[in-house]
Amino acid sequence: MMSIVRLAVSVGLLAAVAAPQAVLACSTCKCGDPTITLMGQEKGFSGRLRLGVDALWRTETQGAGANRSETEETRYTLGAAYSFGERLTAAVQLPFVDKTLTQSNLDRQSASGLGDVDLSARYRLWKQGPMSGRRLAGVSLGLRLPTAETVRDGSGAPLDIDVQPDAGAPAGRFGGWYAWHRFPWFATASLQAYLFGDGEQGFEPGHAVVGSLLSQYALTPKFALVGSLDGRHAQRNRFDGESDPDSGGTLVLASAGIALRATEELVIRALGQWPVIDALYGEQTQDPSIRVGLAYDF
Repeated sequence: MMSIVRLAVSVGLLAAVAAPQAVLACSTCKCGDPTITLMGQEKGFSGRLRLGVDALWRTETQGAGANRSETEETRYTLGAAYSFGERLTAAVQLPFVDKTLTQSNLDRQSASGLGDVDLSARYRLWKQGPMSGRRLAGVSLGLRLPTAETVRDGSGAPLDIDVQPDAGAPAGRFGGWYAWHRFPWFATASLQAYLFGDGEQGFEPGHAVVGSLLSQYALTPKFALVGSLDGRHAQRNRFDGESDPDSGGTLVLASAGIALRATEELVIRALGQWPVIDALYGEQTQDPSIRVGLAYDF
């Protein structure tokens, strides 16, 4: 029974949804918890190494009239997580981003390259119950490094900040998480605050609070249905000290998908997401998106 529960819990490690880094200009802050799949919320295992890859396809529009623009993004995130014991897990995530920005006059810019690297640590403070009905809770910390490459045109001038692979802005992240599992159910919740520094080209991302609720139901020990709600409230961004009216606000995204354990070590997942609460400032539209990923344990 214990091995079945452990298997089902691992199958449910679906990544935090809400795609993301969008809805703020220049992809500054994820909506949802980007570490759920990579770091896992199940019982930790000392010496466990987990590798993961996540692919995201999404579009968003910003502004109106002559100022309207559309961003198409494909983002691949490579990650590695290591558990130093049952309590402490650390991770690193490296995004590789391809973007196309189309203005209302049909002027188009494209850029691709390394995004801002994310470092994370999760520590379990509390555990209760047997494996047949376990509850866990702890804290999480993170640091986003301004590693994004600045893409330039043929004359050497930097492209628009909204088409750059990432904001190039440092950020600190802190918060807490809770997980519960009783076969065939698994659920987790997290709440985190993002504090940003200044980015490239005079861009100042707005500070944000991000929350995530995720649940999965295992139809079999190798196949699970997954759903989540992910929300974010952010301050407006600033450019050269001036507030961007079409940035920040509150967004809640819903997602639904599946998780499949292809082998004993490999979990594959796929999901779609769409906005259900849109209280963004100014003119912003987040379109439905698709996310596919896998995680492999060593």
